[in-house]
Amino acid sequence: MFVSANELLKIPGLPETVQGMRLALNKWSKDSDQMQRKRTGTKAFEYHIDCLPEQVREIVRQRHYKSLIAQAPAQPVDESVKRRTAIKSRDELAIMRQCPALLERKVQAMNDQQKQIADARMMLAQEVIRLQQAGMTRIAAVTFIVDESKAGTLPDALQRAATLANAKKGRTRQGVGKSSLQEWVSLYLSAERPQEHLAILAPGQPKKQRPEDMTWFYALFWPHYARPCGPTVLEAYRAFQADWQGKYHDQPAMLAALPTYDKVNRMVKRVAPHRRIRGRVTGSALKAYQVYQQRDWAQMPVNGCWIADGKSLNMKVAHPIHGRPFTPELTLVLDGRTRYLVGWSLSLVENAIAVADAWRYAIQHHGKPLFAYSDNGGGETNKMLDADITGIFPRLGIEHITGIPGNPQARGIIERLNGVLPRRLALRFQTYNGLSADPNGVRVQGQKLLSLSNALRQGKELNATQQKTLAILPRWRQLIDAIEEEVQRYNHSHEHSALPKVNGKSMTPAAYRKALLAEEGDDIEYLTPGELREMFMPEEKRVAQRGWVELLNNQYFAGELIEVDRQRCGAAGRHTDPRPALPIA
Repeated sequence: MFVSANELLKIPGLPETVQGMRLALNKWSKDSDQMQRKRTGTKAFEYHIDCLPEQVREIVRQRHYKSLIAQAPAQPVDESVKRRTAIKSRDELAIMRQCPALLERKVQAMNDQQKQIADARMMLAQEVIRLQQAGMTRIAAVTFIVDESKAGTLPDALQRAATLANAKKGRTRQGVGKSSLQEWVSLYLSAERPQEHLAILAPGQPKKQRPEDMTWFYALFWPHYARPCGPTVLEAYRAFQADWQGKYHDQPAMLAALPTYDKVNRMVKRVAPHRRIRGRVTGSALKAYQVYQQRDWAQMPVNGCWIADGKSLNMKVAHPIHGRPFTPELTLVLDGRTRYLVGWSLSLVENAIAVADAWRYAIQHHGKPLFAYSDNGGGETNKMLDADITGIFPRLGIEHITGIPGNPQARGIIERLNGVLPRRLALRFQTYNGLSADPNGVRVQGQKLLSLSNALRQGKELNATQQKTLAILPRWRQLIDAIEEEVQRYNHSHEHSALPKVNGKSMTPAAYRKALLAEEGDDIEYLTPGELREMFMPEEKRVAQRGWVELLNNQYFAGELIEVDRQRCGAAGRHTDPRPALPIA
């Protein structure tokens, strides 16, 4: 190792000027060609460190090694410095070389922490080899890295590697041990490929016990836990404990081997969620833990598929006929491609006429869809909508598809909207009684509403409290106006996260629908007022008897019906009954 006069400045015991340092170096080197030479590419002279005093020589070496490890290696580690030492993992490495599949499996089974620790150990081993290439012995290089790591004076990257390389590090422990680093260097030198380095330097992980490996877990404990009543782990453990003690009451060794609650609890947490919940829930709750498929709505045209669903509002409103408080039903129809809310209806209860009214509103304003998708509720599936020949959907040429019972995830689009828009609507009124409302307030208000309802039914004069309750009870017209406002706000102002973004913001359903119609063309079939009037007239089959047919408790006569006497035929018409068209609660 050669150094220049400038590089020796500020070392205790040496001259403090460059001129003085050169004079001292010339004196110590005695102008020997082996001790001094001209530095390549410069006019400066450099001197071998062997001509320096012993104490100065050690300081120079330490300074050089520190500067060396502070620099990233410019060249890969020279493989010629390998030593064929016997290591404890040699047999394992030899087996993996004979069967590469074992090496591949071991690397793939490692977690991120194991890989990070292996990388840290490789970094330290490479630094030891670099110091060897610089002239240090292996023992000296290992000792130097160990001492610097314990003192915390290694470069930041190496110091972090030294901290991470200790797979198990105490709170007060800093740096690496000499024997550990020696072993890591030997292991590193024995490997030839990156995967081998990773496999042989990664720490082992304690093998965790699996529930499948314990016969008692699924045979004795699980029947107490996987019950529809949903017991906690502690409740299931108490039943399991009693079962165990009763089964092995005459076997002291088995009684002593009863698994503890903590062990059972750990085993339960190691069971995958979709398996842990099995037996405790069924139907849609169970499917919420299973894999699912997503529909690509981009393949569907505008008005390709409309999804409908009804929901009872979490509020009370004045009945449009008798004025007493009741809970109305809101039906929404949504276009799956654009998420545009095309139609809605407000009704007293969920029934066929209410659902048909929502579809009539949607088709009147936005044309006809190709498919109608809904659940299997009575309002959605009925003869008025689906009956052959007389049903509204068959007459319009719309294919009605219904979801699988107990599988609301298939209608997730409309279900999510039903969880937001009706709640936001009901929150506008003081009679809201949803989950976020104060339970005690809901109870008190419910009593007042019941008192008001009884007074109105009996025709009594309202007291002061009942009059105040009536004042806060929304009117039917108020609710309809509020629904229209919320629908317009959703369609034209809501930036839907499922729609494409423009300038960093998601499009609204109305903007996306307009853009798609402009891009793909408006091939939607629109119905005329006459077609709307005819198509949405309820039709039923009746038997003609001597010129008369009965429809909705009314009798109708036509002399021509004698030609089809006692034959079942279709009769169409609007409600002529003076009573309300919708059922009265």
